[in-house]
Amino acid sequence: MKSKVILLAGAGGSGKSTIAELISREHGYELLDGDHEDSEFFPYGGQWLPQNLKSLQKAHRKILSKTKLLVSSGKSVVVDYVIFGDYISYFKIFEDTFRDDLKIVILYPSNSENIKRDFARSNWTTGPVRIAAVRSELYKIRNKIGVEKFLDTSNESPEETIIKYFQFFWGGGNVMFL
Repeated sequence: MKSKVILLAGAGGSGKSTIAELISREHGYELLDGDHEDSEFFPYGGQWLPQNLKSLQKAHRKILSKTKLLVSSGKSVVVDYVIFGDYISYFKIFEDTFRDDLKIVILYPSNSENIKRDFARSNWTTGPVRIAAVRSELYKIRNKIGVEKFLDTSNESPEETIIKYFQFFWGGGNVMFL
């Protein structure tokens, strides 16, 4: 089977990590944590600040390079990353590289559901202000990247989201969760 790449984007608390972990565990995709990868360039945060655009682009290229390396070794990859800006360029470098073997997904539950999920996390929270900022940035580019890539997962479990939106990407069939 040919290697596939799934890019999961969305605000903090939208479900990216949970869905990426399920795809990795249940379908054998290698999980690449973009937030971890960009910490080399942003040890203290601030990825979204305009003065950090060059470093953000370096982080995006690093994530692309790591993804290419995994794909070249025969692995399918799911990338979990907020992105933090320069979204169009980020998506384009992946589209140019992986073409039909790429699925871009913006997890976009309702604002209230997003905030609820964010506060339910046990590790850390993004907070309503940053969630609103990321949601607004993504909403502004929805027509450029395709509204069909935006998934309202408000009333779904992560398992239901995978069955509903991702099943065709690995050839359909029954999806089981252990």
